[in-house]
Amino acid sequence: MAAVWQQVLAVDARYNAYRTPTFPQFRTQYIRRRSQLLRENAKCGFEPGLRRQYLKLRSQLLALRYGPLSEQSSFRASSVRSSRTTLDRMEDFEEDPRAQGARGHRRSVSRGSYQLQAQMNRAVYDESLVPTSVAEASRAMAGDTTLSENYAFAGMHHIFDQHVDSAVPRLQFANDDKHLLACCSLDGTLSIMTLSPPPASVKVTLKGHGGPVTDFAWSLSNDIIVSTSLDGTLRIWNTEDGRCIREVRDPESSELLCCTFQPMNNNLTVVGNSKHHLQVVNISTGKKVKGGSSKLTGRVLSLSFDAPGRILWAGDDRGSIFSFLFDMATGKLTKAKRLVVNEGSSICSISARSWISREARDPSLLVNACVNKLLLYRVVDNEGTLQLKRSFPIQHGSQLVHSIFCPLMSFRQGACVVTGSEDACVYFFDVERNTKAIVNKLQGHGGPVLDVSFNCDESLLASADSTGMVIIWRREQK
Repeated sequence: MAAVWQQVLAVDARYNAYRTPTFPQFRTQYIRRRSQLLRENAKCGFEPGLRRQYLKLRSQLLALRYGPLSEQSSFRASSVRSSRTTLDRMEDFEEDPRAQGARGHRRSVSRGSYQLQAQMNRAVYDESLVPTSVAEASRAMAGDTTLSENYAFAGMHHIFDQHVDSAVPRLQFANDDKHLLACCSLDGTLSIMTLSPPPASVKVTLKGHGGPVTDFAWSLSNDIIVSTSLDGTLRIWNTEDGRCIREVRDPESSELLCCTFQPMNNNLTVVGNSKHHLQVVNISTGKKVKGGSSKLTGRVLSLSFDAPGRILWAGDDRGSIFSFLFDMATGKLTKAKRLVVNEGSSICSISARSWISREARDPSLLVNACVNKLLLYRVVDNEGTLQLKRSFPIQHGSQLVHSIFCPLMSFRQGACVVTGSEDACVYFFDVERNTKAIVNKLQGHGGPVLDVSFNCDESLLASADSTGMVIIWRREQK
């Protein structure tokens, strides 16, 4: 049960930046002392149930004092589980604002929570909150293993080839799940795979699109998947039986290229199309949200919300990243900033993260832009303005290659990102290492690696390539 105490420390560390904002030295001392006390308690023979109860109470008290955590995983743990994301219980955002109050659909998060999160988000970009430069307390919990050792892989756990000869552009593990994985294919289908109990197998195949499937997203409760296709439709699927719940056609009859859920309200999905348009769609009604549309300079290829769901970034095939402010009450999008990464290049992947390491708050954006580099940007204000922090060399000139932040914030010094590459390799980079940033390199694919995904505890990594192969990699156990 030492893992429970590590979770307690993780919760404390996540709130650490809100303690004594003008005295960062105290924050380091505080978390170091908490680490010592928790390690001592881990040796005692407390009942497992008591430890879990302490973790729950500690999380609740910190949430009352400072507000809910800003990472999506924290929202899932504290609020989303109590509100299943099913179509009959999700909130309607009708085009007529007066209809909102009359329909009576329940929010997954209360309006008060939205206001509290907005206050937290302002604090996230408050320059008076200075992150500590070293993470002594976190490393004390990690033992002697290095970041490279932490991301060493023992080999392939399983290979899926049901989409062979058709590229698999996207794959993603289910939220807070170790063994449930989904992917989409240019053959027009999606697969939901289960990795346990062995042997790994395809649980259900989602069939119905009339063209290549370009993107998909899990709802936070994993009961729904939305997908986009070149056939011009957005489809909503039941993940248990593979049934298509609803089909939403693009009003412009254009190819749909990407989609993402609004993290605080899974009733809303943002969709990007080939005619340069971005649109917020209410999946329970199949209608577009009034004021929830905008136009980019090119085909919309990538989307990512920040964790609180108030900033949306969108990338197009002409090298631009736009930031939009999202109105929680109405679903309205307001264009805020534009950054030209490289004129004419495709922004094929955007991934947002509020924290880089446990003691160094640093809102960041990870970008693949077909410039033979993986780009890491710093989010410098509450309008989503981006400033290039650093880049990492990879082979990426034309394919729609994606990258991710590692889901767990490491107890070790350093933080990892993972990316595909056109040289058929998977690369791990330490974003805080100035030289020799490559932490690991996985080889085994027969074509460009298009997407990567970690499960929730980082014990398994999935990667997909242009030949239709999906490889599950197993991390070495230390």
